[in-house]
Amino acid sequence: MEPMTKSSADPVLNIAIQRVNKLVKKLQAAEAPLPPALVHSLRVCTKRLRALLQLYRPVASKTAIKKVDQRIKVIARAYAGQRDAVVQYETLCHLVEVYQQSQSSDLQPLLAHYAARQAREDANATPLDPVAAFLDVLDVWKARLKSKRVPDFESGLEYAYRKARRLAYEAEASDDDEVYHQCRKWTKYYLYQLQMLLEHPSPKEKALIKHLKALGVLLGEFHDRCLLEQSLNHLLDKNSNDEPLEQAALLMLSWLMEQKRLDKKRCQEWFEGVFSRPHNPVRPSC
Repeated sequence: MEPMTKSSADPVLNIAIQRVNKLVKKLQAAEAPLPPALVHSLRVCTKRLRALLQLYRPVASKTAIKKVDQRIKVIARAYAGQRDAVVQYETLCHLVEVYQQSQSSDLQPLLAHYAARQAREDANATPLDPVAAFLDVLDVWKARLKSKRVPDFESGLEYAYRKARRLAYEAEASDDDEVYHQCRKWTKYYLYQLQMLLEHPSPKEKALIKHLKALGVLLGEFHDRCLLEQSLNHLLDKNSNDEPLEQAALLMLSWLMEQKRLDKKRCQEWFEGVFSRPHNPVRPSC
């Protein structure tokens, strides 16, 4: 399949085309199943495309935006199991390494269980054709988001910033894991928008991007730990009759709760630094 050529009328679509074409070259050169690093790149591309879609809010209907967003979600979900298995195993390996610096408990049964799960996900992966799926997204994007009005970059950026800031304040007040996850989503949207729209960021904009990246990493680590927590609870609910595995899962789960508490504390410190200052309008290069 041939990459899509750029459109002269829509600069946001052009950025999307550029991102997709770059990924498509890598996908066409790879063999199935895709390696973890390429699955990660694919999932990041879906997030960047969804971030770009937010810029159409002031000029396009919610229905049109949703149609494109749904196509992007199909791709992300197709690779979610494979990616989650990798992330959970890597998160567990890191936590076990830190945990065993101060504890002598045997967590090897847990590592073996998650390593086997990752191998199964790789072996059983039967995702859609990613190249065709991404090019289909661009076709739907081009058809659904036709407009005589160019996307309003400044309003779109302002919306993402205000949404992320509101969710950060809600996260501090509620201590709800899901609010932290939503804050991560919109913080990443705002970060990706800035990275894609600012060709020559000013020193202040560079500093903002740096801070958003750091906050995004912290929120991402917290999200990964929450996914591992859900997986451990699911493992315990299954009653596998494997006592060493269940004991290791219980030990990790109790320690994981403390790590999540510390994660939230670190995130809240960064919320203050990133979102407490007045927001200066950003003027994109497009």
